[in-house]
Amino acid sequence: MNKRSILGAAWLCCASLNIAHASAITFPDGRCNIPLDAVLPMNELNLMDLTEGDPFYYTSNLDPRPTKTHSQIPHLPVYSGYMSTNDTYRFVNIVEQVFTMIGEGKHGLWRVQDNGTVREYRRAGAPGIPEGADIFSAQYQRLIKSSYSHYLPEESWTGYKYPADRLDENGQLKYIDLPIHHPKYQGRYQRHVPIDLPHWYCTMSAHRYPYAKKAMDFAFAQPAANKVGPLGKRAGLDVKENYTNVLRLSLFEDARAWANAGTDTDVDWYAIDTQKTQAEFYLIERPFFNEKYLFLTAIFDNKDNRDFSYIRPDGEYYQHLKIRGESNLKTNVTRQPRFHLEQKANGKKSTRVTGTKLYGVHHPDRASFQGGGACPMRGGDWAEYPKTSGGAGWPTNYEEVTPLCDAVLIDIKLTTNLDGATWNDPAKYLGNAGVGTKSVDYQISPNGFYGEFVDLYHTQRGVENPEATIIGPIETLNYKTVREPVRYTPVTN
Repeated sequence: MNKRSILGAAWLCCASLNIAHASAITFPDGRCNIPLDAVLPMNELNLMDLTEGDPFYYTSNLDPRPTKTHSQIPHLPVYSGYMSTNDTYRFVNIVEQVFTMIGEGKHGLWRVQDNGTVREYRRAGAPGIPEGADIFSAQYQRLIKSSYSHYLPEESWTGYKYPADRLDENGQLKYIDLPIHHPKYQGRYQRHVPIDLPHWYCTMSAHRYPYAKKAMDFAFAQPAANKVGPLGKRAGLDVKENYTNVLRLSLFEDARAWANAGTDTDVDWYAIDTQKTQAEFYLIERPFFNEKYLFLTAIFDNKDNRDFSYIRPDGEYYQHLKIRGESNLKTNVTRQPRFHLEQKANGKKSTRVTGTKLYGVHHPDRASFQGGGACPMRGGDWAEYPKTSGGAGWPTNYEEVTPLCDAVLIDIKLTTNLDGATWNDPAKYLGNAGVGTKSVDYQISPNGFYGEFVDLYHTQRGVENPEATIIGPIETLNYKTVREPVRYTPVTN
C-alpha cells in the first residue's frame, strides 16, 4: 500500500473522530494498525493536485512557455483538487479566477452558534494561569499571550484538550475561554456587531485536506477570500481566531438550500426562498481538535421576524454588549425557526423547520464503523462523540442552540469569482486590458482588399459585397474604457 493510499484509508478510518487522538490508527475490522507518524508528516507526502503541481500545465507543450496571451493578458493558474468524508467526494476547481465546488446534492447541515468567545489551549510545557483567575487582570496578560493559543499547529491532535481535562496537577488551566473583546485581541472586535446568528454547517474534508490544499491555499490568498457579509459577521465568521480562512460562495442557478417542512420521521424538504429568508454561504477553514478542516456553512435570517437571533443573557460577552449600549438583544432561542419557501408546503409559504434524530440522512449505518449515527441533540464541543455526551460542534458554541440535524439540506454546487469582480461588468475582459490604452492599433498582414464575392451566383448577376473593404496594414479600435486585466495573488507559503 503506497503512502497516498495509506493516508486516504487512514482518514476514512478517522472520520468518526473518536480515535483521532490515539498514537496509531486501527481500522474497524482490525486488519491493520498504522502509526500516525506514518501518515501525518506533510513534507513526506505527495500533495500535488491533479495538474501535477504545475498550475500552468496547459502551456507545458510550448517552448518557450508563454506567460501571456497574444493580447498581453497574463495567464492565470489552474488548480484542481478534491476532499471527502465518509467516501463522499467534493471537487474544487479554479479556472480564470473562477472557483467552483461541486459535490453531492441535498447534504445535511447542523445548526451551531458561537457565543462570542475564543477557546485558547495551553502550549505544551508552558505555565498557565490558576483556576478562578481574572482573565482581564493585568498580572495575567503576559501569560495569556505567551502560553495560550487558539491554534497550536506544532502539537497536532495533542494540542486539543477535552472539556473535562481543564486543570493540571498544579491547578493551572489547560484552556481558557476569552471573550472577543479581551485585550489579547488588541481591540479588533471591540465594536463587533453582536454575534446573534447561528450558522448551519457540514464537514467537507478530512484534516489538512491534502488533495485540495494547493487549490484552497491559492483560493484563500485571492482578493475575494476572507470577505464576510453582514449575516456572516453576525455569525462571527470574521473572528480570525475561530475561522482561520473563509470564502464566500453563491449557489449555482439550479442549486438550493432546503428546509424540512415535515416531521422528524416523515421528512419533506422544500426549497428555501432566499429573497425572504436571506442567506449567505461560505466554505470555511476552522481548527477542529486542533487540526484544520474545511466546512461548508450557511447563515440565514428572516426579513419579517427574529427567529434566528439569540444571545445568551449571561457571561462576559453579554455584559460587554450591555455596557456598550446594545439594548435590542433577543435572549430566547427559537427552537424551530421559520423559513420562507419557494413553493407552498401544506398550503403555506413558510414552515417551522424540524430536525431529525440522525447523524445525517445520507448515513444509514454509521454504527457499522463505530461512527455513532445519532444527532447529538445539543450544541457545544463535539468532544467524545459518538458517546451520547458529545455536542454538535465546537466548545465556543451555545449548548442550548441545538443542531436540528438535517432540518436544512444544501446542494453542494457553489461558485465565486476569486478576484472579487463580476463577469457582467461591461468593462471586464475587454481586448485592450493587456495593452492598457483606450486606443489599440491592430497589425494586419497581409493587408489588402477583403471580402470580394467569387460565387457565380453573385458574379453573373453583378452583385458585390457591400462589406468588402481594404483592411490594414494597421487598424485602430477605440474603446470607451480601459481596465486592468484579471490578475492573481501568488501564494507565498
